[in-house]
Amino acid sequence: MGEVVLYIAQSLDGYISRENGDIDWLRDEQDYGFDTFFENVNTVIMGRKTYEHIFELAEEFPYKDKDVYVVSRMKEGYDEYATYIQPEQISPLIEVLKNDQDKTIWLVGGAQLIHLFISLGLIDEFQIAIQPTLIGKGIPLFEKNEMEQQLDLTDVNKFDDGMLILTYRRYQ
Repeated sequence: MGEVVLYIAQSLDGYISRENGDIDWLRDEQDYGFDTFFENVNTVIMGRKTYEHIFELAEEFPYKDKDVYVVSRMKEGYDEYATYIQPEQISPLIEVLKNDQDKTIWLVGGAQLIHLFISLGLIDEFQIAIQPTLIGKGIPLFEKNEMEQQLDLTDVNKFDDGMLILTYRRYQ
């Protein structure tokens, strides 16, 4: 059975990007285990703004060998790289994907989509890379909400440059 994994980096002060969406502060000198994680990903789910931002950052679409779903209230159908789905289609889609595959369903972002997945109880594992950088302000990883969710810490990876990757599983 597949699992939904939020694999994401944040600054030490809790931001996933600057207010304008820039991630210029994010280190990429080493892999931090991403390549191994990515090999096990079959499906990528992201919000529309994140999807559009990818084309500003990369010369070539990095997920063309994966099934890509973009959650959007504004677009429907599909394009060359992704299928657009409405927010209300998320839960049924995740149920089908989890039952049809043994690989990872990677929740890429952004913050609003992450908030929605948390509120629906759809994230099985949180892999959060914490970069030892304070950016002061930006888009927080977690939006304020009324829901409490218990997590179990299952792994901690510390790198020589101070990067940490914390892995949590949803408390069962």
